[in-house]
Amino acid sequence: MDSLTAIKRDNARLKSALRLVWAPGLIIGALLVLNISVAPPVAHSQDADTFDTEVAKGNDLLRRRRYEDALKVFKRANDMRDKKSVECLYGMANAYMGLEAYKNVVETCEKLIALGGDPKDLARAYNLEGIALQTQAAVKDQKKLQEAEAAFRKGLALNSELAILHYNLGFTLLELSRDAEGIPELKKYAELEPDGTKAEEAEKLIANPRRAREAYAPDFSLTTADGEYVALEDLRGKVVLLDFWGTWCPPCVDSVPALRDLNKRFAKEPLFKMIGVSTDSDEAKWRAFVEKNQMVWTQYLDRDHHIQRTFEVRAFPTYILIDAEGIIRFREITSSWERTGDLPDAIKKYLKLAATKPVPAE
Repeated sequence: MDSLTAIKRDNARLKSALRLVWAPGLIIGALLVLNISVAPPVAHSQDADTFDTEVAKGNDLLRRRRYEDALKVFKRANDMRDKKSVECLYGMANAYMGLEAYKNVVETCEKLIALGGDPKDLARAYNLEGIALQTQAAVKDQKKLQEAEAAFRKGLALNSELAILHYNLGFTLLELSRDAEGIPELKKYAELEPDGTKAEEAEKLIANPRRAREAYAPDFSLTTADGEYVALEDLRGKVVLLDFWGTWCPPCVDSVPALRDLNKRFAKEPLFKMIGVSTDSDEAKWRAFVEKNQMVWTQYLDRDHHIQRTFEVRAFPTYILIDAEGIIRFREITSSWERTGDLPDAIKKYLKLAATKPVPAE
């Protein structure tokens, strides 16, 4: 997730809403969680000072991704305003989003909207509600996607200049296979925020609407242990297996012989590339292990764990297979594929497709 820039001294000027970053089938997601601006209280009582302090504390906790703590603080501050603080409700909704409690996000946004107030703040609440519904839909739930569409449209009716609403509406319409409606919304976003954080993604979606409906791999690049620079765009047309592992991980170590056999089986396939992504902290130990165990396929040391974060890997080993179009076709935690044969079968299947089916241009 992107980090918060909200702190107490600039609460009043923050105007950005949640930004949705989609990796279909994974999630997705990366969220920029920011707080709504509200007018500062006129009175300077001790209660007002305490309320402001609590809100600032909640925003700081959000920035540090301590979502449960932030939720408690915003609830406490909301109680000081008879549970009717737009600012606190929005902070609570953001905290629920960080906790992936999407049902609570929707309920809290509805409470906020019922209070009324500044149309711009309400538009941001509809945006957040729409994102929660869209995430719950996970591409497949058409009803939830339609509810998300309705939320984004209500937000736009209140503030048509909130660019991210156009992006999120456009994305949702593409998920609903309504490309003719979705593309103009993405173009509107690009017009309003040509240098926005989603400008590049909007351009890709306009060029290839399938990106909203398929689990395309996130962009990544790395320099291998042999000094070779590899980027996702360079791998287009190939079937790629990413093996996330570490010498500290017993199941990963146990899987090395099976991986050696897997690499040997497909070594003569020009369209196959296998990349080991290690999260070891000791480079010398990692290199010695790789050499000792004859792990001759491409190896990469993910020193800062940025590739791990990009693919949202939280357990080891994790295997991710990307087809020739850049779509994630197989993802498995643990090495059960050694018993089931699912991974070798998937590699064989997508290599055959790569050899017989031209990769469409982006």
